[in-house]
Amino acid sequence: MHHVEKIINKTIPLKMRTLTIIFLFSISSVFLLASCKKGIIENPDISVIVPGSGADTSKAPAPIVYKRTVNIGTGSGVLNFDGATFAVQCNDLIKIKGGSYTSINIKNVLSADGCPITFKNDGLVEVAGNFNAMSLENLKNVYISGDGTPGLAKGFSFRDNSYRAVVITGSLNNFTFQYAAFKNIGDLDITFKYNDVYNGTEGSYSKNLRFLNMSCDNTAQFLTTGGYIQGGVVYGLVKNIEIANIDFQNASDVGTVVFMGNVEDYNIHHNKINNINTSNNNHNGIFQIAGNGRFHNNLVTNHQGNAIRAWGHTVGSTPKNILIYNNIVLNSRKYSGFEVQSFSDRITPGITTYTNAIVFNNTCGNLNQSNDWQAAVVDVYGMSGGKVDVYNNLGFNFLPNQKMIALQWAEVIPNTSYNLYNETAAQDGITDQTSLNLTSNSPAKSKGRPTPFVITDFYGKPRSATAPSIGAVE
Repeated sequence: MHHVEKIINKTIPLKMRTLTIIFLFSISSVFLLASCKKGIIENPDISVIVPGSGADTSKAPAPIVYKRTVNIGTGSGVLNFDGATFAVQCNDLIKIKGGSYTSINIKNVLSADGCPITFKNDGLVEVAGNFNAMSLENLKNVYISGDGTPGLAKGFSFRDNSYRAVVITGSLNNFTFQYAAFKNIGDLDITFKYNDVYNGTEGSYSKNLRFLNMSCDNTAQFLTTGGYIQGGVVYGLVKNIEIANIDFQNASDVGTVVFMGNVEDYNIHHNKINNINTSNNNHNGIFQIAGNGRFHNNLVTNHQGNAIRAWGHTVGSTPKNILIYNNIVLNSRKYSGFEVQSFSDRITPGITTYTNAIVFNNTCGNLNQSNDWQAAVVDVYGMSGGKVDVYNNLGFNFLPNQKMIALQWAEVIPNTSYNLYNETAAQDGITDQTSLNLTSNSPAKSKGRPTPFVITDFYGKPRSATAPSIGAVE
């Protein structure tokens, strides 16, 4: 049986808007009015965007050989550490004594490249209570890592605070914060409201930031970095930021988990988001990111909002890409899996330009269960000159069940191919809705388009170079 992927113009009375949708249907369902299975064939008329490769910052760096150990803190009260008055040395290990602090303040630690300064816990280090926080200011080549005590998975704990847990100000470069837990935080877990004017020089942007291996339970927004573009001026540019292995759950009204207003080359991966926005009805982007980069290998379940609202722009004149792949998005109360778009007021010739977007090898199911919008794998809005490719995506049970993979809201026609949709996970050949593994005879098995850029699936299993499976899981 031959199945075809078509582009169809259709008006749907959703908020009184007219949209163009990518509709998957089978010839047999048109002529026989019987089949509800949807099939695949490549559209050869539109050129395919080839994703570029780049350094994978998710790989573990070489271990640091510490040359000196410095012990600080009393286990209570206020802890102040100022690099302007304490001379740090290359490869210092600074150990914070375990206990409960009202505040921890670390500032002016500026080390040369190749000479990291590491702060670790010595026992459980807690900052608890309303308005008690960790403050970080003017840091370069600094690690703050809560893996200092064997058997303690997250040695920094921030809890029971109606306001902000970690406040970052000043300059921040070559910085890693990892192995920390946040619980019952009322405002922001981590805030870095960086809005300096970018002028092209190295000192006018923040770079190489990593937020890794953290848990958040019943908190407000995990991270905000500020940043915006206005009147052709670039503010708060962050280059190369990684957010990985964040377990964020049980936040009924959080809205957005991560907001970044101006980012080049983000790498957001292996995060787990569950049970959020049960009482929030805004059009939320769980990850609300403006710029370009990669969003991959994330698990988003039992939620409201797009997993990512990727708003594209490139600082400079050479367009970069947004890559969204190997993600699993299940059980949304409202909205599609992803969103891509751009805004013309952020594009200034000679200063900024557009991005392309590639959405591929994702698995999305049980979307828009409130049935008051329209679900698809991805909503595609205007791209200010950029192209959109959508391929190798697997979907099931989108309400109101109009079999959409890409929902076109503006002039950009997505290039769609090798996508598969069925009304149930079983028809997709999915073994269960926990692992999302494929059966050996799944119609998605080994039926995707080759993608040299991605050689493993959601679980790290190798993908075939010539016939990968459709969806996030091989």
